[in-house]
Amino acid sequence: MGKRTLACRRTARGLIRVAVYLRVSTARQVDGFGLDAQNEMCSAWLNRSLGPGKFKVVETYIDGGVSGRKSSRPALDQMTSDMENGHIDLVVFGRLDRIGRTVEEIHRWVFNATEHMNVRVATGDGRIDSDDEMFDGTLSLLSCMAELEHTLIVERTAGGRDQKLAAGGWPLGQPPYGVRLVGTGNKAVPALSEDECAIIHIVEHLMVDLGYSRDEAAEHVNQLGKRTRNGKEWTGSNLAKRVNSTALDGYVEFKISGTSEGDEEEQSEVFRIEVPRPIGDPKRVAALRGALNRRTFKKKNRSAYLFTGRMRAACGGYYTGGKSAEATVSYYRCMGKRMGLNCQCHELPAPDVEKRVWTDIEALLSDKAEFRRLAVKWLGPLPARAESYRRRLAELDAEIARKKAGQGNQLLAKLTALFMEEFGEGAGDALGKDTLAEVQQALRQKEGELNGERERVARWLEEAEEQQKWSDEIIKIVESRTPTMDAFTVEQQRKLLELLDIRIKVAGRGRPRRKGIVDPLAEWHRETGTVVPLDISDDDWARVERLLPESRQRKTPKREMFDAILWKLRTAARWNEVEVSENSWTAVRRRAEVWRTEGHWEAAMDSLKDCEGDPVPPLLVLPSMEVTGSIAPKRAAA
Repeated sequence: MGKRTLACRRTARGLIRVAVYLRVSTARQVDGFGLDAQNEMCSAWLNRSLGPGKFKVVETYIDGGVSGRKSSRPALDQMTSDMENGHIDLVVFGRLDRIGRTVEEIHRWVFNATEHMNVRVATGDGRIDSDDEMFDGTLSLLSCMAELEHTLIVERTAGGRDQKLAAGGWPLGQPPYGVRLVGTGNKAVPALSEDECAIIHIVEHLMVDLGYSRDEAAEHVNQLGKRTRNGKEWTGSNLAKRVNSTALDGYVEFKISGTSEGDEEEQSEVFRIEVPRPIGDPKRVAALRGALNRRTFKKKNRSAYLFTGRMRAACGGYYTGGKSAEATVSYYRCMGKRMGLNCQCHELPAPDVEKRVWTDIEALLSDKAEFRRLAVKWLGPLPARAESYRRRLAELDAEIARKKAGQGNQLLAKLTALFMEEFGEGAGDALGKDTLAEVQQALRQKEGELNGERERVARWLEEAEEQQKWSDEIIKIVESRTPTMDAFTVEQQRKLLELLDIRIKVAGRGRPRRKGIVDPLAEWHRETGTVVPLDISDDDWARVERLLPESRQRKTPKREMFDAILWKLRTAARWNEVEVSENSWTAVRRRAEVWRTEGHWEAAMDSLKDCEGDPVPPLLVLPSMEVTGSIAPKRAAA
């Protein structure tokens, strides 16, 4: 990255504003590099490098008992935020591995700090200082060493695990997903984890009952705000890996490796420890495993389930979208019963819910200036970071080009001239192909390091540009027209809900109008949005009559039958409440079914599309809903 940070800024008093970051992975730091030791090392470096009275420690940020593998750490996140807001000039770590454990993680954080936030970064052990000319090379070397050290720690831990398992205790390491340990040491006993078992049951329902793929199930769990043990978002692959463990079968296996007495052949012994089952029914376990192992490359259309995970029920549960094979309309179903709650919530028709909630979303988007402010706030420093990534890519491309131009015979000629200048005539004759090969190898290694950094920065830029792109698209739609639901693609709708942080609190159960079998003709009207005509003139009827075939029985006039069907649809009455002359209600229902299935009813409604009409009443009177977002809270009408 080079020496790019400016000289440390000073406050009005002339003091450099310093932040000290301390972290230990466990309550008892095993490597002896505890919080006190780190703090003393940082203080010593500050006094030695800056001088007493030249700086002020504005904050000491401490992450105690937090692994460096975690992508999100409270104190580090807060310090980064303070750096972005310009409150810090210099940040000091005890060692480089306090930032993270991987090369990718360390490079990204340091680059953003030095290039984008203009903050100097240093370590108390004196190995890293972003104001040092050798900063780039030292950073790459030490970050690789930090990752290697973590790998060695894992290997040493594995050896200790074997010894502890042979002694009869729980091995070092975490229990499988869905299981926790009660007690410590040899007395640790596996027990079910309520929070993790709840996630397993949600995944089981989504994948076994509703047919979700593992990627879709992971997306749904993320929308509920549930994260992995490491605080990361779920993906389809890690969901399958964590949930689909032998803990579903009631045991965990560990293997201890060793050699035979003659040291000629490696042997291993497998130990099995019983654990409680997160899912009691073996058939459900087999079904879940089959779903987790099933690969899908095309996601199902879940456009009807926009608010899955965003709707909270009155019983304390949440709603998820679903649709049975025989149903014509999708629903939001409350998962309260599966969560062990006393749930009495009704299913809510998804189209009615979306129409209701989107009305409030349009109200939130009516303040376009506030929406743009929110979008800019959501993106935060991303645009500036993207620009810094572009500058760095240009620098790397230029440096790589220079390295390539300096190879071959030009390099040998330069080396020969240097030797002659240093040691006199003829000294360069000793330089040959071997020397040139060694130098070229060193150059290729340096070029490889530059290409590696270029790949990392290009990946960061791609991620930043993608977020900027969809944000600009949504802002353009909101500012250019009335933000109806149809104005956005399904993916843009999901992004918009995320940006606005839409949450829906359902206040009651809702009130079903009717129970029993759903009338397919009424469902066709609801699904297509076709209204039921109110008044049919003689001219209107003349057009319709030609489209409706006659029946073999003609006791009741065809127009009377037609008007009776319209009345039934407008009032949401039962079929047995329909009255006509000369016939029973069953004849009316049969006539309606024939017209519907053979396409005559659709043709008749199309011919009357200019007539005034009312929509078919919903199957359920929706409960009142409170819709809230990041701009302003709104309440939907009951």
